[in-house]
Amino acid sequence: MKLLVGLIPFCAILCVSASDGDLSESMDHAKHTLHGMPRFSLELLLTKFAMMELKLQKIENDILQHQSKQDRIVAALQEQQSRQEKGQNEMLAVLRDLKHQVAVNLSEIHNRDQEKVNTALHKLDQHVGNVHNNTRRIMNALLQLHSLIQVLQNQCCLTPTENSVSTTTTTTPKPKQPPFSSCKDVPLKVSGTYQIRVKRYSEPFEVYCEQESFEGGWIVFQFRSDGSLDFYRGWNEFRDGFGDLNKEFWLGLEKVHQITSGRKHELIIELKDFEGMYKYARYGAFEIGSESDQYNLKEFGNYSGTAGDNMSHYRGKKFSTKDRDNDAYDSNYCAPLMEGAWWYWSCSDSNLNGRYMNAVDMKSMFWFYFKNNIQGLSYSRMMIRELE
Repeated sequence: MKLLVGLIPFCAILCVSASDGDLSESMDHAKHTLHGMPRFSLELLLTKFAMMELKLQKIENDILQHQSKQDRIVAALQEQQSRQEKGQNEMLAVLRDLKHQVAVNLSEIHNRDQEKVNTALHKLDQHVGNVHNNTRRIMNALLQLHSLIQVLQNQCCLTPTENSVSTTTTTTPKPKQPPFSSCKDVPLKVSGTYQIRVKRYSEPFEVYCEQESFEGGWIVFQFRSDGSLDFYRGWNEFRDGFGDLNKEFWLGLEKVHQITSGRKHELIIELKDFEGMYKYARYGAFEIGSESDQYNLKEFGNYSGTAGDNMSHYRGKKFSTKDRDNDAYDSNYCAPLMEGAWWYWSCSDSNLNGRYMNAVDMKSMFWFYFKNNIQGLSYSRMMIRELE
């Protein structure tokens, strides 16, 4: 309070002096006033100033310490953030590696399982083929046994005597024996391989008979279902045939010529895409020429079905393979271009002996009107049947 009391007159003098504009008089009044103040009040004022200076110094030191502490905290937080980011990156890397490893393991498991499935399916196909062959052999044996029984019964019949009453002998028709004239002549309704003889004295050969679809009696001359057999082959192989009659195969142009040239036949073509959609094309007549005619399409009947007509407009066209160019494409060679063998013209809107692939590609096994494109198909079966 004493300090305040001493300062009030001093400040008042300065203000009054400043208002009068005489600085020297103001200073004299200030000095006079200070000299008039008690000595202990001045010392007290100096002491207060010293204490305030100490407090300000302490506050400054506290601020510096607080700032230093904040800097350390910020540095620690930044280091912690850096460690967390590093840990997250390491975690992500581990998760990526784990994901890759899981994918690799799943792929290996899938491949192993697929290989086991394929092996099992292959064995099943073999067993089914064996069953079909055994069934055919048993049925042939039964037919032969039945014929033998009929012969023995006829031999055991008594000769009528003079006194005997005349009787009418009923002759039981003999069952048809292999080789058959066609699949339509096979009495069994079991699909499988059977021997047929096209002409009376010609050499018999085996064919696959489809006895269930479309009322049966069909000779299958082309079958593709899994791509296991390469159809990009030369003239001699397409002439003679290749493959396994119980798997994928081509019967042979020469055999098809022999079958269709002797009697009238119809044709049916069954198709499926990789999504399982099924369609077919049926023609009321079908015949191909001899090798000297380059196995040309001699006759085609009217079309019916769901797949669209991609064949009848090629009537008269010759068969071409990668080593026999019979197409009418002057600037190129269709068989190597489409990697197949067919009755190409220039070139073709069907290619059922092309590459087995699930792709929109002119080299694929396609039938254009199936989906109005050249998308490869997963299944093709061409069959002929004798007409009445």
